[in-house]
Amino acid sequence: MVDHPATAPRRRTQQERRETTINRLIDATIDAIAEMGYANTSLGVICERSGVSRGGLFRHFGSRLDLMVATAAEVGRRHIAEVRKQFAELCEPTVTEAIRAMRARHRARENAVWFELMVAARTDADLRTRLTGTCRQFSAQIVETSRLVPGVDIFPDEDLDMLVITLVLTFDGEAIRREIAPDPATEERRLGLIAEFAEFLITRRLSTA
Repeated sequence: MVDHPATAPRRRTQQERRETTINRLIDATIDAIAEMGYANTSLGVICERSGVSRGGLFRHFGSRLDLMVATAAEVGRRHIAEVRKQFAELCEPTVTEAIRAMRARHRARENAVWFELMVAARTDADLRTRLTGTCRQFSAQIVETSRLVPGVDIFPDEDLDMLVITLVLTFDGEAIRREIAPDPATEERRLGLIAEFAEFLITRRLSTA
């Protein structure tokens, strides 16, 4: 009987190693901002958490700003991916289910990173300039994802955009406020009222179509 040598594990390509390092840096940045806030998330903290040296970080990101912009884009990507996953699991989500899923995502730990970056951009001109396009793209993706909810296709693009972004702003504000003064009962009543209003708008549109 001939013994065959064990097959050597496949060596990762340079692109795979690059992607792994970038993912570790972004994951570490997300975790640090969520726990410590934007201002306290230094490159030293990120390198320590990721296990990547400063030299390794700068091989992939030219500056802290570049890393923060990439982190914002990744937070938005994960947000949309998770909502789409939840909608797929619900098959045909009702308006109430869709709104509840949307609110849950705005309360997610990762979304706190988005809040931190938006607040920081208010007084950081460079960050504000770089995040403008990311923010617009994220908003457009949220609106596009909302079209997976049965019934919303009756709204013209401009009306759906206004309705969905209004919900985004409402849930963003609620998510921040509840960290300081949570009021679960009021929050549930608010969600019920929003869902009822959305159903009313859909019914009214259908009756006049």
